[in-house]
Amino acid sequence: MTHRQFIIASCLKKLGLPRKKKRLQDAATELQLLREAEEILGRNVWIKVKDLERYKDNYSAINNLLQERVEFSEKIQDIKSKIQDIKQNQEAKFKKINNSDNNIEEMYEKQKAVVEKIKSEQSDISDIAANIKKSFDRATAKLQAIITDGDDANEILAQKTNIEQLKDKFTDLKDKKSFSDKKLAKQNAILLKISELQQASNSSYKETASGNFEVMGKANHALSLYRVEISALDNKIIDHYNEIGKNISKECYSDEKCRAAVIGKFKLCKIMKSLRSSINFNQSLAEG
Repeated sequence: MTHRQFIIASCLKKLGLPRKKKRLQDAATELQLLREAEEILGRNVWIKVKDLERYKDNYSAINNLLQERVEFSEKIQDIKSKIQDIKQNQEAKFKKINNSDNNIEEMYEKQKAVVEKIKSEQSDISDIAANIKKSFDRATAKLQAIITDGDDANEILAQKTNIEQLKDKFTDLKDKKSFSDKKLAKQNAILLKISELQQASNSSYKETASGNFEVMGKANHALSLYRVEISALDNKIIDHYNEIGKNISKECYSDEKCRAAVIGKFKLCKIMKSLRSSINFNQSLAEG
């Protein structure tokens, strides 16, 4: 909000249009933007303020915190490398167990595809049978209507012939379904046997890898702890960035050294100054 907008809003407030909720929302939004701008400014200029008395403590703290962060990051990378080595060793063992000459996984997938193909064929048979059943019902109803109406005997004979053909087709499909059921049962039995071999192989593999899993569990726990430490460090670093950005964005107007430190970011300081002014305007309009 500019000074001109503040004057207009003040007049509207006197006329009974305070818009308090909007003023508070605008102030809250602008305050959030200001905090983000303070962090950005502090992040960009903290190295330049190490010789400024007021910011020496901030500079020293950030420097130490960043060094700690590097140490934790290196520990995390070291643990990740160890975890990767363990995974690679496990994969090598697994490939050795399941070599190309005795690949149970591949056998299982191939047999599973055979079973799925038979199931698909059965589904097609069921769909065809359902259509034949519908045709049979329609033909039976039509024959009944023809007989009732006393139509031509040839038409009755043709319709009866059609019904018998549909019955034959349905019987043929039942035979195919029966044959398919037997084939599916046989192939399912083979699939189950391969599955049992697969489970036995996996069980053996898991037993040999149990020690590695325990190590990886501890490693992942350590990773979580180090990440928590890094998150805490990041929050402390950001606090220092905010403090630097908050103060130097004000002091750069009256202190030459501070102004020199924000070279290249002075436009951001002006934006922050405008935000502070707008926040004050909105808060003032929301009062009363």
